[in-house]
Amino acid sequence: MLIDSTHKRWFAVTAGLAAGATVFYLWRYRATPGGLTGGSLVGLWYGIIGSGLMIYAGLLSLLRRVPSWWWIGSRKVWLRGHIWLGLLSGLFILYHSGFHWGGPFEMVLWVILLLTLATGVFGLLLQQFLPRVLTTRIASEAPFEQIPHLCAVMRQQADALVESVQADAKLDNDVKAELRKFFDAEVRPFFAPAYIRAAALAHPLRAEVMFTRLRAVPGMSAVKEHLSRLETYCDERRQLGEQERLHQWLHAWLLVHVPLSVVLLVLGLAHAVVSLYY
Repeated sequence: MLIDSTHKRWFAVTAGLAAGATVFYLWRYRATPGGLTGGSLVGLWYGIIGSGLMIYAGLLSLLRRVPSWWWIGSRKVWLRGHIWLGLLSGLFILYHSGFHWGGPFEMVLWVILLLTLATGVFGLLLQQFLPRVLTTRIASEAPFEQIPHLCAVMRQQADALVESVQADAKLDNDVKAELRKFFDAEVRPFFAPAYIRAAALAHPLRAEVMFTRLRAVPGMSAVKEHLSRLETYCDERRQLGEQERLHQWLHAWLLVHVPLSVVLLVLGLAHAVVSLYY
C-alpha cells in the first residue's frame, strides 16, 4: 500500500494518541513512588490497549476469508489501520513494560515484537518504491499470474519460427544447423517458466554479443528477420524475468512478517495468562 494523502488522518490520529499516551505515562510515572511497572494498574491498561491494537492488526490476514462481511469495513481501511495502529501498539507495549526487558520469556517477546515491526516497516518501504521501479525499468508490464502462460506462448512462437527455417529448402544446411544449435542450447531454455538469472541471455550486453556473433556466421543474413524476432522474444522474456524478481521482493517479506505476527499473538496471549495466574 502506498502512503499517500489518504493516510494524513490516520497519521494525525496516531500521532495524537501517541502524544497523549506519552504525556499520561510521564504524569503517572512521576506521581507513582518507584515508577510504573507492567503489574501496576496503569501498566496493565497500557498492556491491554497495546495487545488490543496488535490483535486488530493481526486480524487483517483473516479479513480476506470473510469478504461478505462488508459491515466490518473495507480492506483499504483495515490496511491503513494495520500500519498505523500496529506501529502504535509497539509504543503502548513499551510503556507497559516500564522500559524493562523482563525475564527470558519477556525478552523473547520483545525480540519477536521488534522483528515483527521491523519486517512490517521493511515491507511498507518496499511497496513505496518497487512499483515505481517496475514502471520505469519494464516497458511492457504483465500481470504476474500470467507470466508462465506468456513464457509458454513465446516458446511456442519461437519453436514455430525455428521450424519454419528448418523447413525452408532454399536455406543452407549449415545455417539451419547453426541456428538450431543456438536455439536449443540458449534460447529455448530461456523461455522456461522458472526464470534463470544466470543464463547468458538474461544479461542484455551478453545477449547482444551472442546474437551479433550468430549474425556473423556465413549465410546467416538469409534469416536476419528470424533472428531479429528471436532477439525480441528474448528481450521480452528478460523483462518478464525482471518483473518476477521485483515482484518476489515485493511480497517475500510476508513469508517472515506473517509467521512472526502469529507467534507474537500466541506468545502475547500466553504472557497475559501467565501474568494473571502467576
